[in-house]
Amino acid sequence: MVTIVLLNYNGWRDTLECLESLLKQTTAEWRAVVADNGSQDESVEQLTHWIADRQVDQLISLLPLGENYGFAKGNNKAIAATSDEPTDYYWILNNDTVVEPDCLEKMVRYMDTHPSVTALTPAIRLYDQRDVLWNAGGRLVFGGRKYYGSLQPVSILKGKNELPITFVTGCALLVRKEMVTEQPLLTERFFFGEEDFDFSLRMQEEGKKMVCLTDAFIYHKVSATAGQYGNFNKLFIYTLNRAIDFKLHYSTLKYKIWRMLYFPYTRWRFLSGMNRKERNTFMTLLRHECALHNEVTKELYEHYIHYRFTQDA
Repeated sequence: MVTIVLLNYNGWRDTLECLESLLKQTTAEWRAVVADNGSQDESVEQLTHWIADRQVDQLISLLPLGENYGFAKGNNKAIAATSDEPTDYYWILNNDTVVEPDCLEKMVRYMDTHPSVTALTPAIRLYDQRDVLWNAGGRLVFGGRKYYGSLQPVSILKGKNELPITFVTGCALLVRKEMVTEQPLLTERFFFGEEDFDFSLRMQEEGKKMVCLTDAFIYHKVSATAGQYGNFNKLFIYTLNRAIDFKLHYSTLKYKIWRMLYFPYTRWRFLSGMNRKERNTFMTLLRHECALHNEVTKELYEHYIHYRFTQDA
C-alpha cells in the first residue's frame, strides 16, 4: 500500500489534473490525501465537489489545514494525519504533476525487490516538452548539487534502468514508512524551499541509499528556466536557506570555506542589477541573518520576500 500526499495551495486545477492521472494507475494499492495549505481561492470547495462527483472518497481524502504551513510542515501534517492507517510507503508528490499510468506500479515493484533502497524518485519530465527531462535525480557536490539529465532529451537515459543518486527533489519522493516513524520526514526549519536539499544531506550522512528509476516517469509543470532567480527577494531567501542548512550540516571549517567562496560569488554573479550601496546592504543582511538564525520561519520568510532591496523595487 502507498499513501500519496499532495499539497495544494491555490492550485486546485493542477491538483485535479494530477488526481485524474492517479486514478489511471495500473495498481490499485494506493490512497491519497490532499492537504490544502490554507488556500485563499475556491480550492477546498472545488476539491470537495470533485471527490463527491467522482465518488472516490474511499480512495482520496481532503485535509484542510486552515493556514499556509509551507511545503515541509504541510506535508508532515498530512503524513501525521494518516499515521494510524496501514501503509508500506509514502509518496510526496507535487500537485502540479501528471503521472504515467504505470509509474507507481513500477516504483513499488522496484522497492519491494530492493530492500536496501530507502528512497526513490521517478524520472521527471517537463510537462510542456514531454521528451525533455527536468531531472533524473542528482548528486550532492561541495556547496550544492548537480542534476542528472537536466533539460536533456529523455533518450540520454536509454539503457540506464536505474541511477544511484545522492540528491532527490521533493517533487516526487517515495520513501519507506520507517522514514516517518521516528521523526518528521522533512525538516520544518525552512518555510519555503531547502527541504529536499536537507533531506538529501541527511540521507548521505546516514548512509541511506537513494535511486532514480528511469523507466518510471512523471511530467512536471516547470519551465525550462525554473531555478533561476526572478528577483532579489527570492535570491535572498534561497541563499539564506542554503547557508543555514550548510551551517548545521557541514563542519565548522568546511562551512567557513563554503561561505568564503559562495558569498563573494553571489555578490558578483547575481547582484549586478544593484548599485554598490544596495549590494552592501544585501550582503550585510545575509551575513547577519545567517549568524543569528538556525531556521527561516514563515515570519522571516515573509519579511524578506517583501523587503525592498533596491530603490526601484
